[in-house]
Amino acid sequence: MPRTKAPRGAMAALTSLLDNTRALSTSSTAFGSPVTSGSTTVVPVARVSTLSTMGGGTGNIPFFGGDGAGGLGYTRVRPSGFLVVSPDCATYRPIRQPAAALAIPLALITAVAVTRIVTVSVKEARRRKQLATEQAQRGQEGPEG
Repeated sequence: MPRTKAPRGAMAALTSLLDNTRALSTSSTAFGSPVTSGSTTVVPVARVSTLSTMGGGTGNIPFFGGDGAGGLGYTRVRPSGFLVVSPDCATYRPIRQPAAALAIPLALITAVAVTRIVTVSVKEARRRKQLATEQAQRGQEGPEG
């Protein structure tokens, strides 16, 4: 009968951590369960991103045997919208992100302002250079009289 090796020590802790992270990465964790009112049900929808890495090892050296492991986990849950399910139909209603709606106008205003600042600065630099050239020419001609 083959003997299976169950995770032990640090590997067991990391496996448990990874399983718990996976179990918590759902829309119901962040937004709750679907809500039913009469014959209509509203189901929250989320974008879930999860990144987990882990590694470990065991040693079988006499008197020094042991195990070690390490890992990193990241989970991000963002609202996306909700489904409205009624006897007639099912519709998806997106949640608009106000910051995303401001990004394009703000970038446009910034671009116009930077263009204006650069244009004025270049014109001023040219004007100063022209004045310096005129003053140098007057200084070389000497006083007339």
